[in-house]
Amino acid sequence: MTWFLFSLGAALMMASTSAWMKRFFSDVSPWEMGVIPFFYCVPLCGIALLFIDIPEIGPGFFPAMSWLLPVNLIAIILHFRAIHISPLSLTIPFLSFTPVFVIFTGNFVLGESLAPLGIVGVLLVVVGGYVINLDATRHGFLGPIKAIWREPGSVMMLAVAALYSLCSVGGKLLILNSSPLFAAMFLYALYGICLTAVLVGVGKARLSTIVRRPLLGMGAGIIIFLEVICHNLAISLVAAAYMVTIKRMAGIFSVIYGKLLFDEKGLRYRLLGTSVMTAGAAVIALYG
Repeated sequence: MTWFLFSLGAALMMASTSAWMKRFFSDVSPWEMGVIPFFYCVPLCGIALLFIDIPEIGPGFFPAMSWLLPVNLIAIILHFRAIHISPLSLTIPFLSFTPVFVIFTGNFVLGESLAPLGIVGVLLVVVGGYVINLDATRHGFLGPIKAIWREPGSVMMLAVAALYSLCSVGGKLLILNSSPLFAAMFLYALYGICLTAVLVGVGKARLSTIVRRPLLGMGAGIIIFLEVICHNLAISLVAAAYMVTIKRMAGIFSVIYGKLLFDEKGLRYRLLGTSVMTAGAAVIALYG
């Protein structure tokens, strides 16, 4: 059950990052909101690399890094592009499909297979995550699905979910060829540098905005730092699809943050989705 607790920790940190950024950085652009946590995570990862043991690097480490880093960058850029060109309620629900893609990418890249009841648990969490992010009053229960044919952001976010599934199994390849902590610190130090350079370079983010509130930015960096540690420790202990599925329960924590910090409305579908996700997580924990 250690992997389950680390996965829940990653989910909590993932939701905490979003809540922190919404609370303290809602005045910046979505691109800058996306890059700030990773920018401030870079020095933490760099310092950590000085203190952790350098493992024996396997032959698959750098080949995996060579495609994982650009796929990560493409995924995050398409993610922000999707929510820029289409409504959130017609795009964000598709991120819940990431675990479904991981079932296939995990099997193809890592040779991992899931128990039948484990697959049932994954699908329950996917459905629950879809419902949590659904704005049914505006678009109906199948609104996001129908939007695939008319909203470019919807199909783009579905592609992002597939890319994130590749990132998950690629990250585990790094772990298998090094160690969980070394892989996390090395990858996210590079990722933070590259993401900042790309977005600042193309004019989507301004460095002056990124460094304007360093203490609050460092708070976001610390949360991301804790998330990647929990993520890598969890995924090193269990099949990638199970870990990614439990991490998608960040939606539950987001519902709690939304009510407590922002007094968000429309909790009916979110509570329903939370119940379905909890049932799926229980199935995975008990039978996966």
